[in-house]
Amino acid sequence: YIPFFLILFIYFTGCFTPVEEESRMPVAALLLMGPSSLYYWYLVTEGQIFILYIFTFFAMMALVMHQKRKGLVLDSNGLFLFYSFIITLVLIAVWVVWLWNDKILRKKYPGVIYIPEPWAFYTLHVNNLHAAKESL
Repeated sequence: YIPFFLILFIYFTGCFTPVEEESRMPVAALLLMGPSSLYYWYLVTEGQIFILYIFTFFAMMALVMHQKRKGLVLDSNGLFLFYSFIITLVLIAVWVVWLWNDKILRKKYPGVIYIPEPWAFYTLHVNNLHAAKESL
């Protein structure tokens, strides 16, 4: 995953413009932001790569602040990627809060950073619901 996030960050570094008007996102981009964020959420949670994701996100934030001092703003592509990462962080937080008190997943994912895999949740909870319905 390191090359993937490195390529995303390198791409992001080229998404700055001095013209404020070029930083508007088209409606299609706004519509695609949800699926994009959901994809990153799945990648981070299932791949257990939160540390890599959060370091990339912090690097992106630092670059935005640095470029802002130079008078540069994100273009529409950069805004799309940056907002997708923000929404992904919100999705991860909601996921963790929702499963915070799950005793079985807590045992499976011990440690300071608790981010259960979606597949583990599915096999533990959803799959058992299907088996219970079939036995009725």
